[in-house]
Amino acid sequence: MKKAKHTLLGIVFLFFSTATLADMPLSLEELYTDKGKFKLESNISYVNTEQESHSLINPVYVQTQGNSLIAVPTNISQDNTNSDILIGTLGLRYGLTGKTDIYGNVSYLWQSSRSFNGVNESKEKDHYLSDATIGISHTFLEDGKNPALIGFVEMSAYEKVLNKSSSAKSWVVGATTYKAIDPVVLSLTAAYRWNGKRNTELGNYKPANYILINPSVSFAANDKISFSGDIQWLNTQSERIDGEKIAPRNTATYAKLGVGFGLSDKTTLNASARWKISGNSSAELNFGLTHQF
Repeated sequence: MKKAKHTLLGIVFLFFSTATLADMPLSLEELYTDKGKFKLESNISYVNTEQESHSLINPVYVQTQGNSLIAVPTNISQDNTNSDILIGTLGLRYGLTGKTDIYGNVSYLWQSSRSFNGVNESKEKDHYLSDATIGISHTFLEDGKNPALIGFVEMSAYEKVLNKSSSAKSWVVGATTYKAIDPVVLSLTAAYRWNGKRNTELGNYKPANYILINPSVSFAANDKISFSGDIQWLNTQSERIDGEKIAPRNTATYAKLGVGFGLSDKTTLNASARWKISGNSSAELNFGLTHQF
């Protein structure tokens, strides 16, 4: 088991973790898809991380288009490691009714890491299809006398873990509630992700389950531009191989600021910056485009 741990320290791997609606949209219309209509969602996320120590490094969670968090653990035993990560995400939503959407997302990852142990410098590059997910969301209560309530369930149809692909091994369940007080929207999302065991060359691997809590506030400056601010709290459980812990339980807090611009009543551009305010150092930039047709 000790040998497997040291081998794992030299591997950069990815598993997909999702939190639907964890990032409150910059306009309420982005929460819904009209009945019988499709909505195309695209996003590019750039992340820079830097770690200094020989200790086990917990995952960096990357926010992607609306629905997704990508977890990139970089357990590298080096004095100093700097990484650039680029994730492209493409999604499609369909409005079954005025209250129920089905959707899917696919993400591709590029990564470049540079490590220095005080004597030698090493470089690593990698790129691959990281994940694909399908899900359904339903509006149980509309905003009115009481706040709106939207529930969602997602399943990972494909994900890459330790260079092995798997399907239907990860599930997310959660809900978003919001209240619009013109021109401000207050929202709160809570989600739980469950990860099943996967057979890998290192043994029976179980990624960490997690709980996400995300309060948010959005402000409409006018009919074209809106701003948003988020606080995200993430509580991840221990990862295990053959039942033995390889990382401790970890908590982290993120802050996020975003701006949205409505090109038309069907097309929206958005950009945001997200960074950790507790936990390992990382920062990211996101750029997205949403179009309904």
